[in-house]
Amino acid sequence: MWQFIDANQLSPRFNVVYKPLDGTTLHAGYARYFTPPPQAIAAPANIAPFANTSAQPDTFQQDPVLPERSHYFDAGIVQRITPQLEVGIDAYYKISRDLLDDGQFGSALILNGFNYEKAYNSGVELSATYKDGNFTAYGNLAWARQVATNIVSNQYLFSADDLAYIASHYINTDHAQQWTGSAGASYLWHDTRFSASMIYSSGLRADLMLPDGTSIPNGDYVPPYAQVNVGVSHEIKQPDGKPVTVRFDVVNLFDTVYQIRNGSGVGVFAPQYGERRGFFVGLSKKL
Repeated sequence: MWQFIDANQLSPRFNVVYKPLDGTTLHAGYARYFTPPPQAIAAPANIAPFANTSAQPDTFQQDPVLPERSHYFDAGIVQRITPQLEVGIDAYYKISRDLLDDGQFGSALILNGFNYEKAYNSGVELSATYKDGNFTAYGNLAWARQVATNIVSNQYLFSADDLAYIASHYINTDHAQQWTGSAGASYLWHDTRFSASMIYSSGLRADLMLPDGTSIPNGDYVPPYAQVNVGVSHEIKQPDGKPVTVRFDVVNLFDTVYQIRNGSGVGVFAPQYGERRGFFVGLSKKL
């Protein structure tokens, strides 16, 4: 990369897939990644004019945003239980140096990038798919954890208290939630497909307020939530053999009100909410 800094890396990748039995597939792999930051979040800011004003940061330290370097390990198995049912499990582990992250610091809806010196990311994903004739269903459940320490770029974005705490502690990153789930099913009946799906989240991170008034960055999380969607689509056959599809979908069927972020956490300065119930009509044609 030739950007605000110059850097490079050799990034080998190795993967192996083995099928010891009919219906059983094992896989494992390793990858070395080099991820340059997007220039939009890596451009240095001119913070000198804010000296001796109400907007003066706690520190004027502004080391440049660095490329992320990481080792990624992955292994899993996919097993066909019956001709209709297939299940899988996948585990991964990632070791990062100069982990890239971004956040909205202040009231402006502009993202700024920064790096954690060290980070570790691990997780396990379970999946299942079922297909029998015109009926299809799927389900996924994932557990994940990502922790990081020591801000090493764009330090001026952070308060002195947060910088000091993160420099000597591993914290959860703001975008990492512990549990994520999804499921869905559909049925095709005379060119009409009925479908339903749901998503589940255990909640993104938030600051943990202690009784003495201090806070732990990203030490807490917002409440969990689930959202259900339904839809129906119908194909109308055409003389040219390319059908027209008409569909109707309801997003957030039960009009669940939930927070994605509560306005606290590293790089989070405003609350965000999930979408309310919405009705959508679509019309498409294959060309």
